[in-house]
This record gives sequence, C-alpha cells and structure tokens, in this order.
Amino acid sequence: MYNIVVANTNQGGTMKNVRKDTIRNLYREGLRQVFGCDDRKMDSHLIKALDSDIHIAGQGPGGWVDDAGVLEIYCENGIPNASDIHDFRAEAEEFGIDPSDAVSYNSDKWHKVDKWVNLALKGMASPKTVFHEPCNSAVVAIHWDS
Repeated sequence: MYNIVVANTNQGGTMKNVRKDTIRNLYREGLRQVFGCDDRKMDSHLIKALDSDIHIAGQGPGGWVDDAGVLEIYCENGIPNASDIHDFRAEAEEFGIDPSDAVSYNSDKWHKVDKWVNLALKGMASPKTVFHEPCNSAVVAIHWDS
C-alpha cells in the first residue's frame, strides 16, 4: 500500500542508511496491519490518519520530537495512542466471561508494530532498529534504538 524506499547497500551487504520517510511508510503499514481490520471502508478513518498524522521528526506541527528522532505521530484523528487501556472486566463479569482476558493495552499493540517495522528493517539489511515512546496521551515519538 505504501512505497518503501530502500537505500543503497555497501559492499558488506548492509544498508548505509535508512531514510526517515522509509520508516514512516513502514509505521503506516505496521499500524494498519495491527490496528486495522483489512477492510478499506471500515479502516478509512485509520488510513486517512496514517496519511496525515505521521510526521518526520523535526517537521511535526507540535515540535514534540526534534531532528534526532525519527517520527512524530499524532493520535487524535484515528491512530490509537500507545497509552490507552481498554478495561472490559466489569462487562465480561456481567456476561459470565473470564475477566482475566478483558483488558487490552495499546502499548502491547504498539510493541507489535515496532517488531513488525524492525523485522522489515532487518529484511532490508539495516543494522538500525526503532522503538516508540509516548510523549503524552496524543503524541507518540519514534526513536532510533541502535
């Protein structure tokens, strides 16, 4: 769905560098895979947000992530933020369902997105990895890990 730009590799077969727009496209696809349902109509709000709310670090409208970071992601228009907790234990108990599985943490899903992006980077022979960090309840920063 998104164009992934691969940088040239050096003689050793590893990538010299990874462009931030490549990471942005990987996060767009990873977030769609993890938070979407594979139905373009039902995912339309998410797809629209993925196209408009993921900014290169240092270029975001709020200035939450400086140039040393990778991305600044806004979670106000359809992208789920990394700090939300969905607790349905009371509802589960009401319907006789085991409440131990009735709590969902968005941070767990964001870790899946990080793993998906890092696996794609590994497949591109990149030595770099990335990780997410919530800045607040509406902004998630993406940083280089190594």
